[in-house]
Amino acid sequence: MTRAERERAYRAFALARALDERMWRLARAGRAHFAVPCSGHEAIGIGYALALTPGLDWLSPHYRDLAALLVLGMEPRDVMLCFFSRPADPNARGRQPYAHFGSRRLHVLSQQGPQPNHCSHGVGCAWASKLLGDGSVSVVDGGAQKGEVHESMNLAAVHRLPVVFVVHRNGWTQSVKRSDEYATETLVERAAGYGMPGHAVDGVDVEAVFAVATTAVARARAGEGPSLIDAGCVRFLPNTSNDDDSRYRDRAEIEAARATLDPLVRARGLVDAAFAERVDAETAVAADEAAAWAEAQPLGDPATVAEHAYA
Repeated sequence: MTRAERERAYRAFALARALDERMWRLARAGRAHFAVPCSGHEAIGIGYALALTPGLDWLSPHYRDLAALLVLGMEPRDVMLCFFSRPADPNARGRQPYAHFGSRRLHVLSQQGPQPNHCSHGVGCAWASKLLGDGSVSVVDGGAQKGEVHESMNLAAVHRLPVVFVVHRNGWTQSVKRSDEYATETLVERAAGYGMPGHAVDGVDVEAVFAVATTAVARARAGEGPSLIDAGCVRFLPNTSNDDDSRYRDRAEIEAARATLDPLVRARGLVDAAFAERVDAETAVAADEAAAWAEAQPLGDPATVAEHAYA
C-alpha cells in the first residue's frame, strides 16, 4: 500500500470505530433500536474496498461492513440516519434496521436481513456485468453456512463471473461456534471444490487483505472468474445489541484478543503517530456530531408507510 492508501485506510479505521462505539452506547442507553458492531472486523472491509474502483465496481455487503462503506463514500451522517431509522436515511428511507445498507450512488446492493441470502444477488449483479461487458467486479461479503452460498459460488464458477466472495471468519455464526458449523480450520478449502482459487488471510492485517483482494479483483476483471477470500478476525462485541454473548463466550479470551488482534491498533503502525492522533480526534468529533444531528431529525410520517413497497 502507498502512503496515501495507508492514510486513507487509517481514517476509515478510526471513523468506523468511533461510529461503532457511539452507536453501541446509544443502543445500550435505549436511544436507538438496533446496533450491529463491526469492531474487530474493520481491516477486512477496508482492505477489499480499497482494491475496488469507485463508481464502477459493486458491493453486496455483510452487516459488519461499515468500514467498507466509509471507504466507498458513505458519510457519518448517512450512517447515523440509518441507525436512528430516519426518513432521510439514504440506505432504506428509515424502513430497515441499522446495517441494512444499500446505495445506488455508491453501487451497494440492498442488504438482506436473513444472512447470507444476498450472496445470490451479488452473483446476479456479476452476471449482469458480464452480459453488459461493463468491466465491473462485484464483491459478495457474507456468511457461508447456507445452501444459497454454495449455489451462488457454483454458478459463479461455472459461468466465470467477475465476482469475489469474502467471508469474515470470526469463529462464530451468531452464537454457534465454528467447530459446530464445519470441520475444517478455514473455509478456503471449499474454493477448490468449485474450481476457483482461495486465499486464507489474516483479517486483522489490512495490507494482507488489500494484497489478496487486489489479486482477486484483477483476476475477475480479466475474465478469469471468481475467487474466495477467507479472512480470520475476532468479533469483540456481541453479535448485535439484541445478543448476550456472555452466555457462550469467555470475556477474558476476548480481552486478551483485543491486546494482540485489534486491527485498529495494527493500523496505527502503518501511519505517522501525529497523523493518527489528529485523525482519532477528528473522527471522535465527527461521530458525536453525526449522532446528535441524526437523532434530532424528524421521525417518519405514518401516512407514508406504504411508500417504496411493491404491493
